[in-house]
Amino acid sequence: MLSQAHATVKQLIAQFQAHSSHYLSPKYQEAEVRADFIDKLFTALGWDVAHDYQKNPYAQEVKVEKAQRQADAASQKRADYAFSLAPDYKTVQFFVEAKKPSLTLRQNRDGYFQTAKYGWNAQTGVSILTDFEEIVIIDCRAKPDFDTILQNELRYFKYTELQDEDTFAEFYWLFSREAVAAGNLARYIADLPKAKSSGKQLRLLGGRYLSIDDSFLSYIDDIRLHLAQAFYQNNPALNSYQLTEATQRTIDRLVFMRFLEDKQIEPETLLYNIASAAHPWAKFIAECKRLDTKYNGIVFKPHFIDQNSFLGADETAFRDIASDLDHTNTPYDFNYIPVHILGSIYERFLGNIIAIDNGKAAIEQKPEVRKAGGVFYTPKYIVDYIVENTVGKIIAGKNPDYITKLKFADIACGSGSFLIGVYDCLLDYHKNYYNRYPDKAKSAGCHFDEATGTWVLSIKQKQRILLNNIYGVDIDLQATEVTQLSLFLKLLEDETMASANDMQVLFADKILPNLSGNICCGNSLIGYEIMDIMGNELAQDEDIRRKINPFDFQAAFASVFATGGFDAIVGNPPYVKVSDKELLAYFKQHFQHQNYQYDLYLLFLERYHALLKEKGLLGVIVPNTWLQSVTFTKIRKHLLGDYRWHKILHGKEHIFDAVVDTHVLVFEKGSLKGKSLFDVDITENQTIVFYQQLDQNSFDKNGGIINILAKPEATALFKKIQAASETLGTAATVYNGIKPFEKGKGTPPQTEEIVEAKPFVKENQSKPAGANWKPLLRGSLINRYENLWHEDSWIQYGEWLAAPRDSKIFEAEEKIVVRQTGDRIIATVIGKDIICRNNLHIVIAQQRNHKFLLGVLNSKLANFCYYQINPERGEALAEVKKAHVEQLPMPKIRSAAQQKLHNEIVKLVEQLLAAQPKARAALSDSDKNFHERFIASLEQRINQAVYQIYGLTADEIALIEAAA
Repeated sequence: MLSQAHATVKQLIAQFQAHSSHYLSPKYQEAEVRADFIDKLFTALGWDVAHDYQKNPYAQEVKVEKAQRQADAASQKRADYAFSLAPDYKTVQFFVEAKKPSLTLRQNRDGYFQTAKYGWNAQTGVSILTDFEEIVIIDCRAKPDFDTILQNELRYFKYTELQDEDTFAEFYWLFSREAVAAGNLARYIADLPKAKSSGKQLRLLGGRYLSIDDSFLSYIDDIRLHLAQAFYQNNPALNSYQLTEATQRTIDRLVFMRFLEDKQIEPETLLYNIASAAHPWAKFIAECKRLDTKYNGIVFKPHFIDQNSFLGADETAFRDIASDLDHTNTPYDFNYIPVHILGSIYERFLGNIIAIDNGKAAIEQKPEVRKAGGVFYTPKYIVDYIVENTVGKIIAGKNPDYITKLKFADIACGSGSFLIGVYDCLLDYHKNYYNRYPDKAKSAGCHFDEATGTWVLSIKQKQRILLNNIYGVDIDLQATEVTQLSLFLKLLEDETMASANDMQVLFADKILPNLSGNICCGNSLIGYEIMDIMGNELAQDEDIRRKINPFDFQAAFASVFATGGFDAIVGNPPYVKVSDKELLAYFKQHFQHQNYQYDLYLLFLERYHALLKEKGLLGVIVPNTWLQSVTFTKIRKHLLGDYRWHKILHGKEHIFDAVVDTHVLVFEKGSLKGKSLFDVDITENQTIVFYQQLDQNSFDKNGGIINILAKPEATALFKKIQAASETLGTAATVYNGIKPFEKGKGTPPQTEEIVEAKPFVKENQSKPAGANWKPLLRGSLINRYENLWHEDSWIQYGEWLAAPRDSKIFEAEEKIVVRQTGDRIIATVIGKDIICRNNLHIVIAQQRNHKFLLGVLNSKLANFCYYQINPERGEALAEVKKAHVEQLPMPKIRSAAQQKLHNEIVKLVEQLLAAQPKARAALSDSDKNFHERFIASLEQRINQAVYQIYGLTADEIALIEAAA
């Protein structure tokens, strides 16, 4: 491919050289150089520029801008070429912006800025500016700054340089189709030095550059604060809720106006006219009222900010905001900011509210967001996976009349990312259907696009799909408004001023549908039955009513439940523990599949079942603790018994920017009958790959822990070991260590000063003077068969500690301790009067020999079993929990041969306990090597003895050894 491409390009170079005076003439236009050279260059690189093979316009890797272009770069709205990779045709890998060769590109600041603007808005990383005579690779990672834009040049080629094989290879292995498909371009971008940001960005961010989503979020956050302060100054009677809503609605309208401008659905002068008006706020309100007559929807719907009694923002402040957002003054281009990126921006934007503090408007994080540790937006590849395996599976092979009757929902919709994904899936399916069956397209209301030779959906059809198929609920009113805004943006994404005007002329109708019956505000977990628990409080306290916000699905979506419920529910429910007493009382009464620990995501997992119709599909991303926590038996039993599992996607890396391990579930409502195989997929670098297939029937129907990563042969071996064992929790008692400090705990209750000063613990010193000082052991002070305490860590033990535990635990003559932090079992034995912190588990047996139990705990077999119980191996912040330790199998000794092996293990452990200090004290390398080899031999003999006790085969031993 490389040599063939190079030969073609050398011919193009020779042609340009032979007639350079013609090609460099100002009369030779951009359209000509594209056809004569640039198209052919990228065709040589393996791209189907002319669409000789990729005939379907919805499945083409190269999008070529065919519209008549104006010479003025400021008025240009689309890049000349956008390159993507199948099957993700909507994610641009890089842009190519063409110019006529008579222009000198290195002096063309407008061209650099324009190219960087396209790439930055679409998050491509790099893009190309070329007139064929010159090729410039532009850095698009940083927000483009016109004054410094020439610094964004990464590489410059004169066309004649590409005659050299090595130089051409450099270009080819970045931008050829095979190079991009192999990930070369992505690696090149990842390995680039930190992006060159403008001085302003550097000052604001300490040298970091802003991606489009971070930049726009920062931008609208700044607008929100200025608007809120301006609104409050002129309208001091507004409360926090009203102020938040006023700023939100104003920003939504401004963003929507910019979207309409960039898509050229409305003239580009909307914001310019507002900014240049004598009274900008009044002009803004007048434009909103005009647009409401045309567009409908919640964005321009009459609102209290439209009323004369609302004084708006002062003229100067609002003029500055409108002027700054005008397309001539901003790098933001809504042609290239994907709607899902806008959704991610709004998701984080909604995490804050306007608060009134000491007579001033300020931005505050919502309490529930603080509790959850922030706002975490679901990545697009996860949304796509869920939608494809739910909605995509349901509509596959169906006709539009059938699809019209289907109902899809997200009942914790946030900014609408999943509903955008569902809508996108439905639009793509309908477009492809009508182009496969063109005889049905016209009668269905499609328009024929002469430029592409394809049938496209009309606005009316897009409206119907939205109203017929898509439903959402969120407890936050602002979230439901943003969801509607996002869906409207998706509806208008491919429209033009002509198509929008045709809609009004042909149907005498508004362009946007009324979604108030589809996207609703309410609490998906709580119905009006809560009045039975806290009726008076709800009636009297408006803040509590707003917080709880009960919702009746049957009343809100009567037509959905008349046919049995939703056909699919998708989403990402909140992950927050419930602590409110009234809410706990409600959940205990109305939810049957919860254990004592209530988390919102577990409640949602139960709630979905009542809202899905029989055989309806569920596709959600949730923490993986529902599989692994010993306390979640009821929800596991429910999900195993009331659903047929299709897929579980394991997040090998953290899917969110938070330390939470997640799974995607794709389940079908309905009881399991017969054998049921399901796929386990895993994510690797945002790529989803098949891992294995498992049988749902193989899991404990009573809700035992489930390990989806264990291979079937490993699971079978674990079950064999369990059958010949008792759990450690049966053979012994497992205790938590002490917790020294916590405000309000202990006798007397600890104060904040005590928690801060930590007077009851002394580290790195000899034993303090005074009573009750005892050795303090923490997890990091033990290793396998080794206690590393060196008389320098002490605790004043007594009832004043936050959680001192029963003193008899520490008075026991001998006990095993197991380290909590880590992803494997690390244990040793200790003597009496050593106090253990709560990062150690303490094991005390009355009948069984501690040294035997220790030998088994530290064996390879025990770690193999631990990985079956808790597959957190290699993960950040992995912990060996008390419940995990209690579940570890300990062999039952039933024969003389087993007793002999038992006694041998005890002796080997005693030798190990004696050998470890000698190895640590050894000074010379030869002494260390001598002791370490002896220790390794003892451990190997213990492993073999444990295998023999269980009577394992060579193949079974190999399985354990491979997992060690």
